[in-house]
Amino acid sequence: MRLLVLLFLFCLSFAQSFEDFQKRLDSIRTIKVSFVQRVQYPWQSGVETSKGVFYAQRGGKFRIEYEQPHRTLILSDGLQVMVYSPSDKTAYLDSLERNRSPVIEALFLISKPLSEVFDLVSQMEEEGAKTFVLKPKVKDDYFSRIFVEVSRRGDIRSIKVEEKGGIITTIEFIRVSTNFTPSEGLFRITLPEGARVIRP
Repeated sequence: MRLLVLLFLFCLSFAQSFEDFQKRLDSIRTIKVSFVQRVQYPWQSGVETSKGVFYAQRGGKFRIEYEQPHRTLILSDGLQVMVYSPSDKTAYLDSLERNRSPVIEALFLISKPLSEVFDLVSQMEEEGAKTFVLKPKVKDDYFSRIFVEVSRRGDIRSIKVEEKGGIITTIEFIRVSTNFTPSEGLFRITLPEGARVIRP
């Protein structure tokens, strides 16, 4: 479920202060992001690159469509989570409740205020951009620090996540739209025909 947790970060949008950032997050009802994700593991020299589209709606509904290098669908209707791999026609189903954490609650348009979950550690200014450094102040098994690079206008350029095991994930934002009206079936879990279903 690590990829789910990392992609919850797509719901973030920063302004000029942490307070503005929280207000901005509160104003988002739905979000769509085209992204490029690069993961560097401490035990290998290469970088694993993925591309896709992420959708989310306040209340815990989300949809992640990985397009490259392998097609994968990760979908939640607010109650269940499904991970479907078209290549082997396998669908993993689990409850959203079993996959929650304080970080998820704060970042994935669900309920937790950011100030309850994160400390703003520092801010860095570089050529036309600002980077916010966040650190979870609640117990978390994965995250160490999160770096969010934004333009002077407050648009996200990229998010870098440092995990405790040394894994570094960078997510580059390509296109973002917010507060759109989702189609009726966007967050509906429908098992593909012929799928092999695995439950915990």
